Amino acid sequence: MRRWRPCSCPPPGSPWASPAYPTFRFRPIVIVAPDGAAWVTDGGLNANVRYDPKTKKLDIFPLPKEFPDAYLNTGVFDKDGIYWFTGQAGVYGRVNPSTGKTEAWKAPRGAGPYGIAATPSGEVWYVSLAGDYVGRVDGKTGAVTIVEPHRKNVGPRRIWSDAKGLLWVSFWHSGEVGRYDPASKTWKTWQLPNSTAGCYSVYVDEQDKVWLTDFPNNAIVRFDPVSERFESFKSDRRGASVRQMLGRKGEAWGAESGTDRLVVVRY
Repeated sequence: MRRWRPCSCPPPGSPWASPAYPTFRFRPIVIVAPDGAAWVTDGGLNANVRYDPKTKKLDIFPLPKEFPDAYLNTGVFDKDGIYWFTGQAGVYGRVNPSTGKTEAWKAPRGAGPYGIAATPSGEVWYVSLAGDYVGRVDGKTGAVTIVEPHRKNVGPRRIWSDAKGLLWVSFWHSGEVGRYDPASKTWKTWQLPNSTAGCYSVYVDEQDKVWLTDFPNNAIVRFDPVSERFESFKSDRRGASVRQMLGRKGEAWGAESGTDRLVVVRY
């Protein structure tokens, strides 16, 4: 039995609702580091921000001056504990939490870097919405190898790796979910059952089931790669707009940016 449930956002005592947090323009994404700290891509500060829930300390890591107004989007940690991030203005980079050093590079094809993911083996991949490509980042040099989608103008928006290192990509313009196999360099795609556009977020759970958000149908969608079947969980409020999903064992969480709340599907 699966249950869908809304939750208050932000929770009581959250530092993100606190006047102690610096002035901001927008903060798209928060993720949890291996040490339990929260990291935020802060567009207003043009910096990545670390919050330690134990000490309540905020550490701010500004981007190099060569990259003003990066329009920061998403972050992820690789297996070595390095934090990687994207900026929609055409930037990607990394922060070494141990030294505080921030490095950034100009993205191929300019504006567009959006979702970013790390595989179990340590590879880092991101997608470019405006650039219409998937990119693999060389962890040593920072160089990017471009992988073209299965066809043009599909708008890859977010990306996630499953336990085998297969990459799952949400295609915003075409309303598809795609699976890319880096070993065979092949794509397989599936159309959302009720939409021809608007597939936004993607998250892969501990069972390697794929969770997506369907904007036109105001729903979170679960996809089983084995049976190739979709299951939809509609929001009880209009304009939910879940832009990012995360989870833990038995739970898939979504942030409804349009209703200012969190929702969870338990399975």
